[in-house]
Amino acid sequence: MKSPAKASPTSPKHVAEALARLPNQSSGSIKATLENARRARLDELVVACEQELRVRGSLNLSANDAAHAASVNAAVAGKSLQEVIGIAFRDVPARPEEVLIIRWIAQHPGTSYREVRAVYGKADLSLVIGHLIYHRFGHFRHMLGDGAQSDLLLHRDSTAQSVRYTLRPEAIAAFAAIGLLDA
Repeated sequence: MKSPAKASPTSPKHVAEALARLPNQSSGSIKATLENARRARLDELVVACEQELRVRGSLNLSANDAAHAASVNAAVAGKSLQEVIGIAFRDVPARPEEVLIIRWIAQHPGTSYREVRAVYGKADLSLVIGHLIYHRFGHFRHMLGDGAQSDLLLHRDSTAQSVRYTLRPEAIAAFAAIGLLDA
């Protein structure tokens, strides 16, 4: 009796399984999958790996962190941006420096980078603003596109000499609902 032939690693079944695993894989594993997919000319898998790495940005997730982010993301799927912001900042409370920056921008819509930096008092302001989403990646992963992650919370006006920040209406409503804007 002949044993059944094994499906090729490039078969549609294996490619579909690889696609389904991507959100739960470590960033390093996705990079390896990407290289293998390029060599095998599996365009659909190449595009999916590149997209997953683009969404993660500078995040270098372990398999455990990726699986946790995917689980959190599944829990907030279908919710509005306002709801997701509220859940994210309840699950991962804002750090003191984040509270300071969020409150300042809420109280001073259109504030400049220079003004926020003066209030914050440190040179890593851009990093802290980026980390508003970064530390809550799982909550927002399905909403992230090619723009800056913090664009989900902030509108940036770059037409002036300095970038100006205003909280998006959904962020104001969510932060007010969870008491983050209370001084």
